Amino acid sequence: MDFKKKLYITIALAAALYLGWCIWSGWQDILAAFASFRWWVLPICLCLAFSNYLIRFTKWHYYLSILKIPLKPKVSLQVFLAGLVMSATPGKFGEVFKSYLVKQINDTPLSRSAPIILAERLTDFIAFVLMALLGITYLPHGAMVFSVSISSIALVLVIVSWKQAAEALIQFSSKLPVVGAHTEKLHMAYESAYLLISPKPLFLATLISLGSWFLECVAFYLVLWGFNSALPIIPTTFTYAFATIMGALLMTPGGIGPTEGAMGGVLILLFNIPKATATSATLIIRVCTLWFAVLVGLVILSFCSGSFSQVTFKKNEIDTTLKNE
Repeated sequence: MDFKKKLYITIALAAALYLGWCIWSGWQDILAAFASFRWWVLPICLCLAFSNYLIRFTKWHYYLSILKIPLKPKVSLQVFLAGLVMSATPGKFGEVFKSYLVKQINDTPLSRSAPIILAERLTDFIAFVLMALLGITYLPHGAMVFSVSISSIALVLVIVSWKQAAEALIQFSSKLPVVGAHTEKLHMAYESAYLLISPKPLFLATLISLGSWFLECVAFYLVLWGFNSALPIIPTTFTYAFATIMGALLMTPGGIGPTEGAMGGVLILLFNIPKATATSATLIIRVCTLWFAVLVGLVILSFCSGSFSQVTFKKNEIDTTLKNE
């Protein structure tokens, strides 16, 4: 089975899972709620989501410049947007596909560029935690949840930034049977990660993440307003950020399940939004963010594949590349 078919099957399975969630949530109630929705808000929300992608692209291209990976801005944008097709993977880490495309274009080793995906996810996670902290008082035991999140971030930063300890760990791993053969690649990956989370890039990239993801919080605000159930922007931002964190921590494909459950649950339990409205608003904002991202990725992958040079979309080639790296 070639890569495109496998990709389509993966997306179809994720969509089926999502459809199952919608049916379980009460499809008839959702349709009834849709009747009162201001549908002209939807294109605005999609524009906000796409603006999020464009702003996040600046972070991706900034990371490429830090690692001195040569890629023309136009091709870099196409690679970034194509990577959105993997948004429905656990934690979006399937976006390492971007590193595969970069390797096909200019032969950059995956071990050199893949840490960019880790840095992207880390700075996104930091941004969501910071946004969720705006509403920490809304959530019972919220301090505990965010303490765990902040501790996890701090642990990752300490491990990567403590160069002496990291190099000692890599040196130790070189003696292990399987890992030892990839010591040089581990060194390359670590050097990339170390550069990407140094103070200045970490600060700038987190600012970019805050600005980009806040646009989707605004889109969520508009969706709720479209149902005549608008919340102030702070609780709206908290709800969106908290739900996204839950989806990321539980590592389901695209956060499907935990994200919707947390988002709907917060709207219903904390802000007394009717269940049908909360479920419908959750469905629409996820279509505008998660599924719209997948669609953008599919379109770019279909119409701009020529920019990716040697890419042939064959599963065995991707598996071989990942194994060698």
